[in-house]
Amino acid sequence: MSHLRNFAVRLVNLFRRDRLERELDAELLAYLALDIEENIRRGMAPKEARRVALARLGGVDVVKEECRDVRRFRLAGDLWQDLQYGWRKLAKSPGFSAFAVFVLAVGIGANTVVFTIADGLLFRPPPFEGADRLHWIYDVNDELGFTLDDRLAPSSGNFVDWREQARSIEFMVAWRNWFFSVAGPRGHDLAAEQVRGVHVSPAFFDMLGVQAAVGRTFRPEEEEPGRDRVVVITDGFWERRYGADTGIVGSTILVDGEPFSVIGVTPPDFYFLWPDSDLFMPMTVDGDFRDARGSHDIVVLARLAPDITLPEAQAEMDQVAANLARARPATNDGWRTRFLPVFPLNQGLRPALMVLLAAVGCVLLIACLNVAGLLLVRGGVRQREIALRASLGASRGRLIQQMLTESALLAFIGAVVGVCLATAALRFLAPLMPTVQIAQPLTLAPDMRVLAFTVGVAAATAITFGLLPAMRSSRTQQLRVGAAQAGHRLAGGRAVLAAEIALSLMLLVGAVLLVRSLWHLQQVDPGFRADRLLTMQLWLPETRYEGAPEVAGFSDEVLRRFRQFPEVAAAATVNTRPFLGWSLLMDVDIPEQPRPPNVEQQYVAYRIISPGYLETLGIPLVRGRGFVDGDGPRNAPVALVNQAMVRRFWPDRDPIGTHLRTPVQETNVGPWTPYRSADAYRIVGVVGDTREDLLRDTSEPVVYLAHRQNPSRFMHLLVRTSLRPEAVSDVVQSQIREIDPNLGVYDLRSMDAILGDVVAQPRLNSLLLWVFAGVALLLSAVGVYGVSAYAVSQRSREFAIRLALGARPSSVFGMVTRESLTVGAIGVAAGLCGAVLLGRTLSSVLYGVAANDLVTLVGAAGVVLGVTLLACWRTARKAAGVEPMAVLRTE
Repeated sequence: MSHLRNFAVRLVNLFRRDRLERELDAELLAYLALDIEENIRRGMAPKEARRVALARLGGVDVVKEECRDVRRFRLAGDLWQDLQYGWRKLAKSPGFSAFAVFVLAVGIGANTVVFTIADGLLFRPPPFEGADRLHWIYDVNDELGFTLDDRLAPSSGNFVDWREQARSIEFMVAWRNWFFSVAGPRGHDLAAEQVRGVHVSPAFFDMLGVQAAVGRTFRPEEEEPGRDRVVVITDGFWERRYGADTGIVGSTILVDGEPFSVIGVTPPDFYFLWPDSDLFMPMTVDGDFRDARGSHDIVVLARLAPDITLPEAQAEMDQVAANLARARPATNDGWRTRFLPVFPLNQGLRPALMVLLAAVGCVLLIACLNVAGLLLVRGGVRQREIALRASLGASRGRLIQQMLTESALLAFIGAVVGVCLATAALRFLAPLMPTVQIAQPLTLAPDMRVLAFTVGVAAATAITFGLLPAMRSSRTQQLRVGAAQAGHRLAGGRAVLAAEIALSLMLLVGAVLLVRSLWHLQQVDPGFRADRLLTMQLWLPETRYEGAPEVAGFSDEVLRRFRQFPEVAAAATVNTRPFLGWSLLMDVDIPEQPRPPNVEQQYVAYRIISPGYLETLGIPLVRGRGFVDGDGPRNAPVALVNQAMVRRFWPDRDPIGTHLRTPVQETNVGPWTPYRSADAYRIVGVVGDTREDLLRDTSEPVVYLAHRQNPSRFMHLLVRTSLRPEAVSDVVQSQIREIDPNLGVYDLRSMDAILGDVVAQPRLNSLLLWVFAGVALLLSAVGVYGVSAYAVSQRSREFAIRLALGARPSSVFGMVTRESLTVGAIGVAAGLCGAVLLGRTLSSVLYGVAANDLVTLVGAAGVVLGVTLLACWRTARKAAGVEPMAVLRTE
């Protein structure tokens, strides 16, 4: 109890400091007065009585300090005193303080920027129940060469069996990305809008632990045919289209022309994979769904049971797959499953983000080294002050605490300014962010997690740049600051400077490599013209476009209307536009060329295009002919192939007139599957290669089929205009609505904007690393100038003597320059070694440039040495211009 009371008294005393000081002064004065009075009664003279009383007391200040230690927390009191003293010292050197705060703010702010981006994309835990137990389930087949890397979707029939038999899985849901045209309800007379949506098993929201913000989510029975006419809309779609009208819940809207009841609205912060998903509809499990075994057309998500490990779940699923293979060998023999964690998302961005985090770490380290160098130099000025404090009884630990407190104060101010700089930078970078999959709102602004990270960085920064100067400056063996000590401080400053230069060179090499890679990427010819090209997506609902004639008729009518406008130079349709990210493959067989041994399937990409597609995109026709209006359903099936297809299958002959075969899909499993009645096509033309996924990828073999012979309900309209693409977007949409009032368009963009998104991630990486390299180089230049200026000031007497004895100013200039360049050369040598290692790390994200490109290494080294020479030029001139008599007279 006494310890608790003592703690409480000390805590209260922290807030009564002024009152306690007054009471302490009065108490000491009263004690001295009594002691002096007692000495006078003993016969001492008043002056002698006072001297003896003071001697017996042992010093007023010492007694006061001992009393303070008893009455309060000593550490807290010392810290408060150190903060006050440190603030006064920094205020007396505004130039040094402002520069140090700026340097630290840049380093801490850069770290805050990159961590905010990385946290939003990779590190932030998703707000779902049991998120660490969520996994994708994919099909693999060793015999056919399908691995987990292929991300092959399962079949719907197998999903039903898995869900019924797997006991180690708490939830298992099917997912299919879809697009819908939405109209209504009555009272909301808005134009039809095509939106991204999802067909999903009713247990989806329960699996994630998500409740509706308004209304409800799905019930288990709503996957049954006839009970599936319900829809859950997202909060963003609710606000954008219906003005957050709560009356929308319970009303009927038209989805692809069919009535659906809105039963709920998701929470405002709910996202899963696609931030633009607007609708969720139940996945209907009917006879066709259960019987589909050969088509891999759904995505499966599972949440493991709480007490089940991944190996246990995998073992059970292997047993289920073996049972299905025995029961259904025709469709399941050789097929197994593999789990893949759902979170974190965007794993493909991890290498680039790790490089950026390492880069900003280097920038912060350079900033710390820069400030540490300044503090080492400043420590020489304060040596006498420190020695005086030590002679008055301050221990070395107390001195180190004082100087670390000053460093912490600098770091705290730098962190505050850095967060402000980071907030402004993130607003600038937000439009440059690539499109990514997310699980929660991607807000590029510092939140509590980022601020906690910043506080940690600031604390580490204070220790990093403050400890070494504090340790060195607190050595109190000598009161006099001699030339030897100045030399030691210069050596320490030069070592710090060499490290800065090495890190700056590494960042500069990395930035140049990424910029050159981006330049090469932007120079890649995609194989078509992207200028003045407008694209939009259409997803024709099967309820109104039941067969091939209706789909082909819609496409023909749309193109006929578009081509009537003088602003439209050309128009065409294709099932998947370039850089959509979809990979539609079909198995082909060349009758004139037998398959290689042990090759059961030869998959190539295919495109469904209308006549005029080649002209609209500017894809060259190498030989033969393109599609014409006569290539209809009643004519002989024809196909085009690209040059990559020719190189693979006909390397030594002309493919014109030859045939290729591909099995006909029995059912139309989705809008992306074309209606086809033929399995053999005569090749009538060869077209140029195009890049249609990533610019860095090589062109893949592609077969082009005629849209009028193989219509696809999933299509993209491409319109080449004589004006800006945006200028004709309203006209294009109005013509589509005239044909079908319930049909909207999706993803209306120019091809230039699409290509901009393709290089968004490399562009952001290059921009950030280039900025970091420039900041690092600037800080290194400042460091060179600071160290060389301090060296000149410490050696001014030496230079004066040299000049007085006949040395030329040019020789003094050369001596100072050589010393700085020597430090720079050491830093460059170390930096080149680090740059070689960095190049290996960057090799996976580079394109068109070698990781250890000699031109880049030599050029960057030359730039760093040039900056070093420029930074020391002024101080070298100052050393050469010393007036010998003026300097020696002051000595």
